Amino acid sequence: MSGLSPSKDSEILQLESRRKIYDLVKEFSGCNFHELERRTSIAPTTLQYHLHYLTKHGLITLQKDGNKIRYFIQHLQPEDKRLLVFLRQQNIRHLLLFILTHKTCRQKDLVEFLQLSPSTISLYLSRLIASKVLQTVTKGKELSYQLAIVEDDLVTLLITYKASFFDQLVDQTIEMWNFK
Repeated sequence: MSGLSPSKDSEILQLESRRKIYDLVKEFSGCNFHELERRTSIAPTTLQYHLHYLTKHGLITLQKDGNKIRYFIQHLQPEDKRLLVFLRQQNIRHLLLFILTHKTCRQKDLVEFLQLSPSTISLYLSRLIASKVLQTVTKGKELSYQLAIVEDDLVTLLITYKASFFDQLVDQTIEMWNFK
């Protein structure tokens, strides 16, 4: 689990509420405080205390994402954490799924598929490009977008955390991917 001895980890997780929080962070890695609060029904101050305790003892890590703090299980690779931050956001997750299944696409295709404004899509694309998740491809005068990461890495995360997304589009994409 952490870098501590197994007996120390089990001692830290002996308290039922702390174990529940740890298990949720493990299942919903990349979730934020409010998601954990909803899922645990634990008072915010108590939840905050246990999250701090688990972080201090190296069982979980936290990462700032704008004005949110996201919690991860300790053993996740930095690349997986970076991707999970995006996958926890439904619109960005759907954008990535669209590109995953279509290989390349234009902003216009994403606007049409996601039913969002061009400026919102542009913001998402900029964030994904800045994080090196997407890259641009120019064909003539037309600008397209494609994954800059290994497709299998994205699919592995989608499969691993499939149940935590509660998303039919994820289920359909994974099913389609399994037939390739």
